[in-house]
Amino acid sequence: PIENSLSDLWAQFNFLNKGLLGSYHFFKQEFIQPIEKQNDQEREAKLQNIIDPFILRRTKQQVAKELPEKTEQVIHCQMTDPQWSYYEREKSMIRNAIIEHLEEQREKDSLKILDGLSRLRQIANHPRMVDEDYQADSGKFREILDYLDNLISEDHKVLVFSSYKKHLRLLEEHLRDIGWQYSLLTG
Repeated sequence: PIENSLSDLWAQFNFLNKGLLGSYHFFKQEFIQPIEKQNDQEREAKLQNIIDPFILRRTKQQVAKELPEKTEQVIHCQMTDPQWSYYEREKSMIRNAIIEHLEEQREKDSLKILDGLSRLRQIANHPRMVDEDYQADSGKFREILDYLDNLISEDHKVLVFSSYKKHLRLLEEHLRDIGWQYSLLTG
């Protein structure tokens, strides 16, 4: 919340230590308006002094000493044949829709292009993300499951990140089916 807005900061502190920052009306007059609208450095420093004892904030340099070196492993995988066919059909439909509507406003074209690219990215992950009736497998999904199987068999703990909640839901469904324990965090 500290990175979001002063209103969020007030809400958090009001929950944790009611009254420390006063009422919202007071806080808005004393801090939000002067800091956000007038860039009042004096008020910002005053607020910083009030909240400093309650904020534990470590910089990357402080934390880096405790963390192992970051490792990245890029794994290239191929789409399955049915997935590739599905992807190519969708790509053609999107391209044709964009070409047909080139005369329309450019803004709408940009949104259509972004929407199409997002749809293609989802299909590359797993076509079921855009078509619940899709029955074939996904190359990337199969690769993820094989990789997880190897890591879990070696008793490793794994974090899986995805840009799409739907992708995580598909993974969750599979993990539940095979009886693996997991936690899901989205947001």
